[in-house]
Amino acid sequence: MKWFYTEGKLTVSTKQQERNFLLDDLILETAQRSSLIKTVAMVFTIVLALLCFLQFVITSFPSEQSIYFYVGYVATPLFIASIVSSFIFILLKNKRIEAKALGKLFKNP
Repeated sequence: MKWFYTEGKLTVSTKQQERNFLLDDLILETAQRSSLIKTVAMVFTIVLALLCFLQFVITSFPSEQSIYFYVGYVATPLFIASIVSSFIFILLKNKRIEAKALGKLFKNP
């Protein structure tokens, strides 16, 4: 495998093919990915805070229950917030075509 960089293009050549990647496209895809991760983390935090506020502050804490009830009582906001943030991640994720193709070329010489 050979690779070289000239005038904003990264060229990777293997025995089977030669591909040109624009550096601007690779940087843009990486920036979009990090922005998506920040957005999903913010959604998770906001939903978790809202659910915890509704569950622990608005209502009274139940008493004389089994330990399994309390595990579920505490884990429910985490579970719901993770489902909502996963759904947001699936909706907002963009296909990183160029970055994935470059990764495949370097993994499979």
